Amino acid sequence: MAPAACGDELRNTIGERLQQRLVDAERPTVAGAELPPELVSNKLSLYVDCANSTRVPLYAGFREVNAVQAAGKKARADAITPVLDEWLEPCVKAQREGPLLQPPLAELEGAAADYLAKARELAAAIGAVRMGLSQKPGEDDPAATDPTTRFTAAFTRWDESRQDFDREIDRQQASVDTQVLAEVERRSGKGLEWHARDMMRSARPYVRCLGDHDEITAKICAGLYTPFEQAYKAFMTVHDADPAAAGKVFWMSQFVASLGEYRSAADALRAGLQDNKARAGDIGDAVREYNDLVRDFAALNFAAAASPAT
Repeated sequence: MAPAACGDELRNTIGERLQQRLVDAERPTVAGAELPPELVSNKLSLYVDCANSTRVPLYAGFREVNAVQAAGKKARADAITPVLDEWLEPCVKAQREGPLLQPPLAELEGAAADYLAKARELAAAIGAVRMGLSQKPGEDDPAATDPTTRFTAAFTRWDESRQDFDREIDRQQASVDTQVLAEVERRSGKGLEWHARDMMRSARPYVRCLGDHDEITAKICAGLYTPFEQAYKAFMTVHDADPAAAGKVFWMSQFVASLGEYRSAADALRAGLQDNKARAGDIGDAVREYNDLVRDFAALNFAAAASPAT
């Protein structure tokens, strides 16, 4: 197995074990007991990862299909990138594991299940258009639905489901972010954990905006990058002020390395968009770095650093 693949597998395994540990440790023993906001945030991260991981390839497929339709007889099948099953895996994971975690969030879980179904439908429709371009005249099935008609209907259903899913995520996220930051500040002040969480909160709007645009129109997202940059500098100031304390946080060095990779990709993208020099695929590269950052953030264990040595 390649080193990168090993790193991803280790990171996912650690994240899942930490997640399960949090569930076991914090599960309420009294019906109706208030749950720690970190527990809700931990569950919500599964659904955020699902949305982030699928938005870029599906929108890219949408734009590529539109481009080949505009090209007419000059259209080529290889101008459309197939949406791979592995790109939908974060949504499969969310559907499999999310309902098992506390607290029950029926509306979000239902929206996620519908989103995955519509994403699969759209991915298949994109593939059908691509396959249709590779067929020779007379090879298509006259009784089959026209690939373009199928694609248009699938995209409309996916986009409606995406909006419902986004609304549910945003509804949960807004309250959870505030509660988590308040709880962390109450527990340990505005230290490393508080700044890490604030930075991740500040990064989200820029990435969300990028997912709704391409390398031509995403310049409109530039203003959303600034809060992340400010939060990044604040986090690094606290991190660098006490390297020994930062080193006690499990997975911190990997998180900081991932953070540097995302910031480099995002800043390069921002500059490229500003100068109209961004290339096709630059947004996808930045979003993939962000998704890696989210997974590394989920693997952090601040509680271990706070525990007295034995």
